[in-house]
Amino acid sequence: MGRMLNDWVEAYLRYMQNTESATVFHRWVAMSVIAAVLRKKVKLSLGRINVYPNMYVVLVAPPGAARKSQAISFGVKFLSEIPDVILSADAVTPQALIQDLENSAVDEQMPDGSRFQHSSLTVTSKEFESFLGQKGDNTKMIVMLTDLFDAQEIPWKYRTKHTGTNVVPSVFLNVLAATTPESIASSLPSSAIGSGLTSRIIFVWATRRAKPVPIPVEDEEERELCRALKNDLYIISRIAGTYEFSPECKRRWIEWYNDYDRTAQLCPDPVFDGWYERKPLYLLKLAIVHAAARSNDLVVDWSHIEASLQDLEEVETQMHNVFKAVGRSLVAADVNLVVEIVKSRKWITERELMRLVWRDIDSKKFDNVMDTVLRQRLVKRVYNGPDGKPTGDIWYVYGG
Repeated sequence: MGRMLNDWVEAYLRYMQNTESATVFHRWVAMSVIAAVLRKKVKLSLGRINVYPNMYVVLVAPPGAARKSQAISFGVKFLSEIPDVILSADAVTPQALIQDLENSAVDEQMPDGSRFQHSSLTVTSKEFESFLGQKGDNTKMIVMLTDLFDAQEIPWKYRTKHTGTNVVPSVFLNVLAATTPESIASSLPSSAIGSGLTSRIIFVWATRRAKPVPIPVEDEEERELCRALKNDLYIISRIAGTYEFSPECKRRWIEWYNDYDRTAQLCPDPVFDGWYERKPLYLLKLAIVHAAARSNDLVVDWSHIEASLQDLEEVETQMHNVFKAVGRSLVAADVNLVVEIVKSRKWITERELMRLVWRDIDSKKFDNVMDTVLRQRLVKRVYNGPDGKPTGDIWYVYGG
């Protein structure tokens, strides 16, 4: 049977319409799923270099706010039904990850008759910090993930003190994870933000669920769409070979690349300067994904680049929220916690606020935190209640 859908990503979003996860989360899960099934069997030829579709995608939201774990679960369910796609969930040590990569090695025949040995693995983690490890103890994992992102074509070697050298053939590591701003602060040192690993991650931010869905049942139309999605995902997983630009796409890509201004950033936070250096690479990775989502032809045309630009620009406008709990300041995470509490309550007394945060912020620290919060002008301090009348309490109001 041939393909049943015109665009796998858009069909996946239709299938997920009656679920609560933020739509942007579903979109990036869909694209990560396609990257996972393509594996290292496909590449885009750029002269002397090749681009592979592996990505590091991390969904970020306040706890419980946008159903990020649920979005990943739906994607993993599709992946689990595709043969030869190997998943690793929450590998907690560098050695465990290396073992999974070694176990994923396969030797398969390509369309031109040649043999190709590769190790393609997708890590799914609903708690990214449990995968990375705690700050201070995760340097090896951070360095390893940074190195593996490049999907080098020669065997990848990892030396250890006691077990010698691990050699993994032609690595392809794809990551789909979820976290919160506070968890990022607990797992990533501030010195690591903005370069290295974080400049290789697409952080997808959302603050609320798409809609309330008390009982997310499937109707017959959705069940039929699910069958079509599974059918087409299997067909996508069989694609192998080298993508090439269409003549028009090649011309327009050269123009776009030469005109690309790394300082013209939709995200104003300077910690993403390194990310913007890699934006062209991510455009090409996503272009492969969009091409595979729509056709078996090994051709990237300009519509795939345009779709990729739209996807990236959507997340760029919100990326500044990701690291708001991270900083060299000793109260960075506490400031973010207080702002989020006041934002959710709109109005809250000082006594109630202190009751909510006393486990993290003692009375001495509280004054320093509140001084920082008030200077940000996101919150203001007032002495009358919501009705404008004095209550004898100090109030904090969001939107100062």
